[in-house]
Amino acid sequence: MTKKGNKFSLFLGCTIPLKMPQLEKAFRDVASILGVELKEMEGVSCCPEPVSLQSLNIDTWLTLGARNLAIAEKMGLDVLTICSGCYETLKTVSVLLGEDPEHLKKINEILKKINYEYTGKITVYHFVEILTQPEWLEKMKSLTIKPLDDLNLAVHYGCHLIRPSKIMRFDHPEKPEKIDLILQTLGAKTIDFANKLECCGYCARLQEEIGEKLVEDKMTELCELEEEVDALIAVCPACVTQYDRKEKIIARRTGKELNIPVLYLPEIMAIALGVALEDLNLSTRSVKPNKLIEKLTT
Repeated sequence: MTKKGNKFSLFLGCTIPLKMPQLEKAFRDVASILGVELKEMEGVSCCPEPVSLQSLNIDTWLTLGARNLAIAEKMGLDVLTICSGCYETLKTVSVLLGEDPEHLKKINEILKKINYEYTGKITVYHFVEILTQPEWLEKMKSLTIKPLDDLNLAVHYGCHLIRPSKIMRFDHPEKPEKIDLILQTLGAKTIDFANKLECCGYCARLQEEIGEKLVEDKMTELCELEEEVDALIAVCPACVTQYDRKEKIIARRTGKELNIPVLYLPEIMAIALGVALEDLNLSTRSVKPNKLIEKLTT
């Protein structure tokens, strides 16, 4: 729980509701089962995206982010994000403006023109940050209907969730464990591997070969482990998209047998908490999680 209890303003971002609504549904199912109360943020924009716009114009990026945070402040609720990119942007905006009163004043002068003001009174959370608090883990365990006992799962943390560590302070920057902890609470075994903290390569769009090499290295390692990996679990829609789409492309180009399904963390949580498999639309993945589903249904 936080100081404001179990109620949050929900920041969905752009990618999940527009391109991957099945991920949003999985998260809402999990939140409903666990009793996390979500309030819709009316009128929000893109977070904005943490890489390109920040590089082009930092003040525009800060202003748009601060406007989104100001909406949550008017609601009187902390922000809960379900996308790692949104989490990095909104958390970074709150930290940078909190440390620089003069810059905050400058941004608020811009916001005043559209009747907004950001004062820094709310906190930005990633849903994993909330659900790994002891009381939520205990509740999660008590509500588990279909334990993940037979599953070996690899975790991809990604860049935006844990870096830059001085700002994010989400987890240990070199040995993160929060996502692993949720999966272990649900009964799964999580696997350590050398490329666990490597970038997915999604942002290397101008040099596609770099991104594909990062995907190839991670998926090849996972396929060569002694223990069969049932799925790669991620919490960022960009990472889910990158691994899911590129794995098949790389397999066709190289002849490698890369066949590990990629799931968004709330999807596997929803299964453990009793949501019907047919309600999760897992068949949309490039690599179908057929073996994983078979393990869970036999």
